Amino acid sequence: MRSVILIALLAVAFAARIRIDDKLLPKDVVQHYGYVNVNASADANLFYWMFESQHDPATDPVVLWMTGGPGCSSELALFFENGPYVVNPDLTISPNPYSWNTFANLLYIDQPVGTGFSYANSDYVRDENGVATDMYIFLQKFMQMYPQYQNQDFYIIGESYGGHYVPSVATAVVGGNLNHSNIHLNLKGIGIGNGWVDPYNQYAGYGPFAFKNNLIDQNTYVSINETVSQCQQFIQQQDWTDAGYYCDSIMQMVLQAAGNLNVYNIDLQCNPAPLCYDFTNITNYLNQPSVQQNLGVNNINWQTCNFQVNSMFTVDREESYSYKVPLLLDSGIRVLVYSGMLDLICNYVGGEMWTNAMQWSGQPGFVSAQYAPWVISGQTAGYFKGYEELTWLEVEGAGHMVPHDQPSNALAMLKTFLSNQPFGKH
Repeated sequence: MRSVILIALLAVAFAARIRIDDKLLPKDVVQHYGYVNVNASADANLFYWMFESQHDPATDPVVLWMTGGPGCSSELALFFENGPYVVNPDLTISPNPYSWNTFANLLYIDQPVGTGFSYANSDYVRDENGVATDMYIFLQKFMQMYPQYQNQDFYIIGESYGGHYVPSVATAVVGGNLNHSNIHLNLKGIGIGNGWVDPYNQYAGYGPFAFKNNLIDQNTYVSINETVSQCQQFIQQQDWTDAGYYCDSIMQMVLQAAGNLNVYNIDLQCNPAPLCYDFTNITNYLNQPSVQQNLGVNNINWQTCNFQVNSMFTVDREESYSYKVPLLLDSGIRVLVYSGMLDLICNYVGGEMWTNAMQWSGQPGFVSAQYAPWVISGQTAGYFKGYEELTWLEVEGAGHMVPHDQPSNALAMLKTFLSNQPFGKH
């Protein structure tokens, strides 16, 4: 584990107090935003946007959120999933009653460099070593800038390609805490939502998921399983070119049979492509000169996802990072893996496969654990099982973006996790 020594603070920081005259946000929302330089030679600057807790900012935990892609901006989640505001068609903003800053200090980061408002003189990050290094430097500098959060509980949560990001950044934090010259980060838990963690096992989930949901017929199911075997063989051989070809063709086989399908929520049609959702309001809002000026952003064309950044992770995409999770569990870090059951691209069948296949001291107990209903206000919201520090949660009525599809239940999930309460009836 590479330890990152504290280096001189090179950052631009802003703070603002925003007042929304609405009963949904009855108090001021303090925001911190700006840039942190994480690599001087590349002039790499990560953009952050933090919203203090509406409950008790001085004692509530800090939750770091990372959107996946790779290369998709965390402002996408801020305004579309779990942040305190939504963007209206007239580009005004309204409060989100299910914001995750209801009882947490919520920190969004645009990373890797080139994502969202973050920038560098080159897109040099192409694997999880680079992600972890930059993010650890960021966190050290952030806590130096805002020392009021240093002693508070800290959680790292990510979605989609966050299944690669979150274990990598969290293990960097655990390793960095061993160096007492660094600022200690009080990491208590991680959350992975519909995460792309272990491609070897998750590719095998496409066929069963698609067949179970009547997206493919028996013959296509058999063909997909044959292709999965080839995909897994090339992953084992670390033949990344052939792995990419055969593994990518699995999804294409499903889509050819299923038609115009929203891969992020199979109950919906995909329109408009390529992300299947209309993010025009968010894009237009964030590209307003007045908004960028207020955020300290210098004329950056904000995009939901930067596909140049995405292309840098071609090899990284096929590698597994499930091996890092046991390191966290053994360190006493609680791990929540949750999955919306309507998501195809990172579906819950593949999620169940990789969590069961993960080798750790509690594997036998976790595999044999019985599922139980997750009940909220008398209604079944999903199903869960757990053993020791690991919890697996399946969320009904949700696709890839659980906080968007089931905002109330997602907020209840977060509260249960942060308060270290068992999932069950609430």
